[in-house]
Amino acid sequence: MSAASWSGFGVMGLGMCLPGPALGNRIVAERCGTSPEWVAERTGIISRHHRAAGQGTADLAVSAAEAAIADAQVRPDMVVLATVTPDRPVPATASAVQDRLGLHGAPAVDVNAACSGFVYAVTMAWGAMATGIATTPLVIGADVFTRHVDPGDRRTAPLFGDGAGAIVLGAVPPGFGILAVELWADGALQELAHVPAPEAGSPSWFHMDGRGVRDVVLDMGPKLLDSVLSAADLPIDQLDRVIVHQANPKLVQTLAESVRLDDRIVPLFGKRTGNTASASLPVSLAFAHRERPLQRGAYVALVAVGAGMTAGAMLIRWY
Repeated sequence: MSAASWSGFGVMGLGMCLPGPALGNRIVAERCGTSPEWVAERTGIISRHHRAAGQGTADLAVSAAEAAIADAQVRPDMVVLATVTPDRPVPATASAVQDRLGLHGAPAVDVNAACSGFVYAVTMAWGAMATGIATTPLVIGADVFTRHVDPGDRRTAPLFGDGAGAIVLGAVPPGFGILAVELWADGALQELAHVPAPEAGSPSWFHMDGRGVRDVVLDMGPKLLDSVLSAADLPIDQLDRVIVHQANPKLVQTLAESVRLDDRIVPLFGKRTGNTASASLPVSLAFAHRERPLQRGAYVALVAVGAGMTAGAMLIRWY
């Protein structure tokens, strides 16, 4: 999909949910037979959050959504949930979230584009706004990806955490809000990161070709960022923040260096959260705004690459 110039729809409220206390490297390292130092050195992650027993994607999504709705002080009229860990195959987890939020009658749908899913979900919500279907859509990214990670696999177990983040979109003056979006996918690369179909009696653990995924991230991330900047005719040095999917801090840092941006512009929140899949972008955006509030007129880019392989980038002028 080519980048397009859009305006008039922006972020009205933010919220996030990270379950339970932070889980440090010692416990994770013991479970997979390595050391805390090895985990920190290889990934850059020092803690992550794991769901409590019985806690599902909808639970985290509702908590993040409630915070975003309170921040926006509006009633959402649509629910779009980016997730790869629905609580059950049918119906969509978005339906359970809509019900628990009391948004009866509002359209509700799940979106699965893996770690790029939040950009895809915001794009879907924008389309609903542009056609008059919704005026204040709620967009959530939520995953309990630890369901699909072998706790004994040191290549994947230390990387992942659970969480949810949410935004409420609404009308903003022309020149503010979403300025450009770029989406991409290549199904020929689907085996680089996948959860196999379940077989009787055996768990379906996440598998990843780390080097292959890294190559796609470092190729497509800068390309999509450049595309949305070009669509808005904005130089990269005008960006206030670039929120990158926190696959792991080492990779995010390498990506930032490749486009000559430092960690003040490209924050490394994955040190504290690990890879939260569909939740990564909205959780990091909420952290960024909490720790150094985004000012009106600030330019913010979102960039993600996920399984599929998929990728997405978005440029927003903050209002």
